[in-house]
Amino acid sequence: MRKHAIRSTATGTAGVILVIALAFMVNWIGARHWVRSDWTSSHLYTLSEKTENILKDLGEDVRVVVFMTPASPLYEQVHELLDRYAAVTDRIQVEYIDPDKEPLKTRQLAEQFGISVANTVVFAVGDRTKYVSSDQMAEYDYSGLQMGQGPALKAFKGEEQFTSAILSLVAPKVPRVYFVTGHGEASLKSTATGRSLRALKESLKRENMETADTSLLGGSIPEDADALAILGPTAPFAANEVQLLTDWVAGGGRLLVCLDPLIDRDGTMKSTRLEPFLADHGVEVHDDLVIDPSRRLPFFDLSAVYLTDFQTHPITRSLEGLAVLFPVARSLKALPGGNEYTSRALIQTSADGWGETNLKQLLLGRPVEKDDADTPGPVTVAVAVEQSKPGKAAGDTEEPSSGDGAEGNGNGYRLVAVGDSDFLVDGQIENAGNLTLALNIFNWLVQRDESLGIPPREVEQVNLFLSRQQMQLILLITLVFMPLAAILAGILVWRRRRH
Repeated sequence: MRKHAIRSTATGTAGVILVIALAFMVNWIGARHWVRSDWTSSHLYTLSEKTENILKDLGEDVRVVVFMTPASPLYEQVHELLDRYAAVTDRIQVEYIDPDKEPLKTRQLAEQFGISVANTVVFAVGDRTKYVSSDQMAEYDYSGLQMGQGPALKAFKGEEQFTSAILSLVAPKVPRVYFVTGHGEASLKSTATGRSLRALKESLKRENMETADTSLLGGSIPEDADALAILGPTAPFAANEVQLLTDWVAGGGRLLVCLDPLIDRDGTMKSTRLEPFLADHGVEVHDDLVIDPSRRLPFFDLSAVYLTDFQTHPITRSLEGLAVLFPVARSLKALPGGNEYTSRALIQTSADGWGETNLKQLLLGRPVEKDDADTPGPVTVAVAVEQSKPGKAAGDTEEPSSGDGAEGNGNGYRLVAVGDSDFLVDGQIENAGNLTLALNIFNWLVQRDESLGIPPREVEQVNLFLSRQQMQLILLITLVFMPLAAILAGILVWRRRRH
């Protein structure tokens, strides 16, 4: 009997030791070989391809200092996001400073980095620094203020801001984008209602791009220009300006042209003299107005449409699941270029859309219907053109360049044409996917294909609503049935052992 007891004790002890050893081995292996999984519908906890590419290519250590208390509203989101950054590369070194518990260290580092804003994340590479404040990381919904509720977190923009900050510190060159003025275009200094580009300027600055206005009337383009943008001219260009643009593009320049439909009182379309220039470079501009009943914006006239049909291209890569809003647009057509250039449609209407050519009828506010004189749908609203590399066919696939400017002009020009400029101005660029499209266009133009925009991640609000009967049922199960079941099981085991 004693030997049996000893044997049972030894067997039990060995079993416990083996279980503990097995648990230790499982945890040891799991700590070194793990897989992250994101089950949220908005992929809130998944890094974008852009961020991963930039992190994997880091050649310098990036120090990240987080000045936040654990009670800060965005602390958990920031902590989780930076953990994902650090999981991709060892170049990210994160340090958390609690201003309440470490006031002296907070003061010292704040003076070192030159910051005075609370709830700030500082990025540093060598002696270069950039900080992101909490108001830049989040979009809030203030609709509940009238009901006495506080602002609710609508979207978290931490990844967009953090990746932009890292890129601005490690990029070897800052591209410079010039906005052409002198023909009624939307410009950086414009104060006219609906023509200001203040939001676009700030967004490009966060993308590590410098911006400035310029005029072509002087007969030259700034030597440090990496890209030109012509946004919604209302007056025609002079012949020498068109020739200047032709020479610029021929030398490998990068150009964005947004042409609004300029309808005269007699129902004809005004010319900007850029239409023949675009036709020579792969884009045909139509004298019509884009209409799409199936993509019509509520409470707006027929000309305001939202489009979701994106063609395959680096510019549209991150627009999946988004829509782009165009208040008033004209249609374009990508022209075949053979071996000279590649012209591709970027955004199209649905099959129900068309280009309305009866502009006088539209001016009078009368209803219109699709007929044989109109441009048949689906019609194109944006086109991207790229000149082929020497000795390479136009349809061949190119490896994305990591260059930051137009110094690679020997690779040929890049041009983007859009049949509307209003989607870029203040008050419109924040709508849906407009900002993402804008940033993607400029990044592609300056040949920063790895820097295409990151859309804000919608924060999932999961609510559970239970009726009174359901609450009572849960109460009975947890406080009555489950304890009672445990008591009955104990009694049954006791009676069985007794007999």
